[in-house]
Amino acid sequence: MVLVFMQSRQAPAVISVSPQAVVTPKAPAVEPKLTTSELLTGLSHPWDIVFLPNKTMLFNERSGKISKLVNGQKTTVAQITDVYDVGEGGLSGLALDSQFATNRFVYTCFNAQTASGLDVRLVRWKLSTDDSQLTNRTDIVTGMPSNSSGRHSGCRVRTARDGSIWIGTGDAAKAPNPQDPQNLGGKILHVSRDGMPESGNLPAPFDPRIFSYGHRNVQGLVLFDKPINGVYGYSIEHGSDVDDEVNLLKSGNFGWAPKVTYVETGIPMTDLKRFPDAISAIWSSGSPTIAPSGAALLNGDQWGTWNGAIAVAVLKGEQIRILKFDDSYALTEQKPILADFGRVRSTTEGPDGNLYITTDNGTNDKIVKVIPNNGE
Repeated sequence: MVLVFMQSRQAPAVISVSPQAVVTPKAPAVEPKLTTSELLTGLSHPWDIVFLPNKTMLFNERSGKISKLVNGQKTTVAQITDVYDVGEGGLSGLALDSQFATNRFVYTCFNAQTASGLDVRLVRWKLSTDDSQLTNRTDIVTGMPSNSSGRHSGCRVRTARDGSIWIGTGDAAKAPNPQDPQNLGGKILHVSRDGMPESGNLPAPFDPRIFSYGHRNVQGLVLFDKPINGVYGYSIEHGSDVDDEVNLLKSGNFGWAPKVTYVETGIPMTDLKRFPDAISAIWSSGSPTIAPSGAALLNGDQWGTWNGAIAVAVLKGEQIRILKFDDSYALTEQKPILADFGRVRSTTEGPDGNLYITTDNGTNDKIVKVIPNNGE
């Protein structure tokens, strides 16, 4: 018998090979190219800009007017009648509550003419559902000092994601104020929606609403999404004859302290001899000063190498100053840009990722949109 062994041959398996996805390397970030577009002209000292959830722009002017911009048309929303508009004083800070979509809260900060005299105050309003008027006025922080000339009025307001409110104040050009633990001038305040003290403020003998002190004239506040090792963001401050400052937004003494008579020369902005523990600035102008004002944190790839920098509005220096810091808050980049618009009061990044600026030349002031392109 012959045994025949047959070797079975299995059909080869069919292997489906997907072509490897082609990954295009992302172009390295470059400095963005900027184009500008004037959205509104003929304004008088516009200050802050905010955007409603429907992307409507709301802005204020120093005389007390708040307006909205819809389809290129300006419409008045409110005229605050007790605004004391003189010199540096008037309606300045404007902010939306972080929960605006549900509570409709709007905050304004301004020099006020009251029955008992002058002060600077933070007022909470409700914006009507049709965005046409402010109602339900509630004065939540009053008694911030006001100079009759308007000098050093400060009053920038920003709202944090947790619902709390930050207020930068000026010292009203009065010598005792910045170091006086009970005076709200020359301070940064941290309060709730009702004007009550937030946790983490300075202990007694300080007024419990005071977060930091020893400031001269706070003009800008930039908040991080959340605090980083006790740092909540940046504050921007006018110097005297030297040293405008960008400071960390953290609790403590920032060292401005005229002694008896208020003078502008010969006193350091951060007096480390008198206050060895005072917190030094992370950027200062030296001499001459340039008068920095509002600032915005730039976010997004459209800003290229400036992503994460702050864009600081500059008044006397008539520009926007780009400042970028590393993780240890050391300055890594500094560049003046957009010197074509005169004095710039504020910068705001819009929901479209563009930057919006207000000029403060006193005649024919403008709101300008700045559009970045990093080469993509």
